[in-house]
Amino acid sequence: MVGFTNSPVLAQETSDDNPPVFQEGIVLGENALPPLIPVPEFPEADFTKDAFTAAQAYAKGDFVQARTLATANSAEGDARAQYLLATMLRKGQGGAVDSVNAVGWYQKAARGGEIYAWLSLAEMAFANQGGLAIGDGRGFLRKATQKGSLEAKIVLAQVFTSGLGGPLDISEAETWYRSAIYDGSVRAKQLLGNLFFGQGKDADAMVYYREAAREGDARSAYQAGIIMADPDNELYDEAAAAPLIEQAAMAGIPEAMTAWAIFALHEHPPRPAKAARWLRKAAQMDDGEGQYLYAIVLAKGEGVMEDREAAYEWAVRAVRHDPQDEERRALAMALGSALPGPVRGRIEEIAEQPLLILSHTGSP
Repeated sequence: MVGFTNSPVLAQETSDDNPPVFQEGIVLGENALPPLIPVPEFPEADFTKDAFTAAQAYAKGDFVQARTLATANSAEGDARAQYLLATMLRKGQGGAVDSVNAVGWYQKAARGGEIYAWLSLAEMAFANQGGLAIGDGRGFLRKATQKGSLEAKIVLAQVFTSGLGGPLDISEAETWYRSAIYDGSVRAKQLLGNLFFGQGKDADAMVYYREAAREGDARSAYQAGIIMADPDNELYDEAAAAPLIEQAAMAGIPEAMTAWAIFALHEHPPRPAKAARWLRKAAQMDDGEGQYLYAIVLAKGEGVMEDREAAYEWAVRAVRHDPQDEERRALAMALGSALPGPVRGRIEEIAEQPLLILSHTGSP
């Protein structure tokens, strides 16, 4: 939740008991470290651009033919075909699943110079597939980094911060993130910022967030803006936070839209209509906090025409995001109790539908 003092929309101030959750599964809070990351999923090679016949058959979805051709090509030592065959064996495309043989062909492809094979082996190791152990994953990632894989460097940093496949080592994680940054990865800057922020090193985090934001990373812009928008943070600078939050909102990050709406209420004079527009955008993109705040402005008619039915729909949707949030539940109960039973039931049915399928037609 993004909260500012004296907000005309918020009934109560933001609680420190519910720190925001950013991507990569990192719960931001003092001395917090990321939990165990899920099994990494690496991008696969694009077979649609390959000239050899097995890849052409694969791109057309003819997996039986592709598997037959890839098997023949693999026996001749073609590393690209070996990688394709391993992928099909692993997924059961064109025949039965055979994880053990998939590992063997990935290893041959990797030795033949196919960099994606190292990444696939790491993915299988972390999932304990094909006879590989989870501890093998880091070794495969290191092999991939030696071949120049930027993705492997980033994932290797993540596994060191999580303890996946070996001991947790924050220093080693920083080293790999910096290596990826040296190779030009903007994403690595954001992730290193997350790592520092998770340790309570806000100033260090800001360096990388600001750099990534300047290079167009909207998530980093949002995270930097949230830090500086916090009056209790020593880096508090609301004026500097505003353009960063706006950058993220304009890029389509729902939480940033909600935050930018709150900024609109702090302008001099406040701009409730602008705030309502951004809250509507955030609500429609399924941001729970945006839905809660939009329900409030609809109920009060602040910056938008009063619409208690629409307000109730968005309040119900907000509760679905966090059923334990007492403020959201209280708002929904208050709005619902003021509506006739049949109307309340109809709106509740609407609120159960995905936003892309059905939403309250009366919402402005």
